[in-house]
Amino acid sequence: MHSKLILEAFEKAMAIELETGILTPSKTSAAEKLSDFIEQEMNFQFGERRLRDYYNAASQGEDIELKQKAVRDGLAKFLDYADFSDFLIRNSEEKKVLEIEEIGRTSKGRAFFLGSFFRRNRTTVLIILGCLLAYFILDFVNKEKWMKWDGNEFVETDFDSKELENGQIFLFNKSQMEHFNKIQPDCNTQFFNSEGNPQIWYGKNRKGELEFFTDLGKHPETGKTLKPITQYMIDKYVCKEK
Repeated sequence: MHSKLILEAFEKAMAIELETGILTPSKTSAAEKLSDFIEQEMNFQFGERRLRDYYNAASQGEDIELKQKAVRDGLAKFLDYADFSDFLIRNSEEKKVLEIEEIGRTSKGRAFFLGSFFRRNRTTVLIILGCLLAYFILDFVNKEKWMKWDGNEFVETDFDSKELENGQIFLFNKSQMEHFNKIQPDCNTQFFNSEGNPQIWYGKNRKGELEFFTDLGKHPETGKTLKPITQYMIDKYVCKEK
């Protein structure tokens, strides 16, 4: 921002000279004007030669550093800013606005192009999208493994669209394949672990019959969430009093 500051200050100083009738304003006269302004406004002396050197460097694209705060603030005041901080803030905001406007113009241009292209090639685009969707669905189906409930446990099976639609096959789940089984518990079954947590879950099938399973989850036939075993259920349905 130091380069921008001094370039704009010199530009304004030369413009003022043109307005006063000087047809060929020079860098030297502009530097003198800026030097005088800094001394008057900031009570700080800064030679016109140093200002001219900074201007020449900035004009050639070099990054310059105005180390003296009084010089930075003085040049900013010459450009009608409160100080250099005000110059930084207002120019940063202007840059952001320009960037946002440019992004907006670019986005509108792309949106217009895409919209126009889609209208001209609507049928072709829809066919391509349909083919891509079908490809990804088939690719997913072929890569995934499937399992089905055989009455007592899950077994691996091939994909079948009708069985999937009827809820008879499921995405492969290693944990359920290894741990989810239907059992017929008795009084010797270990219903709880050493910490007292349930190891058996129960639920009713479509006929309303109570069934017991070795892992939590949903009933394979009804899809209803299984409930953890309780001592009450054990006493009432497993270890019935004679």
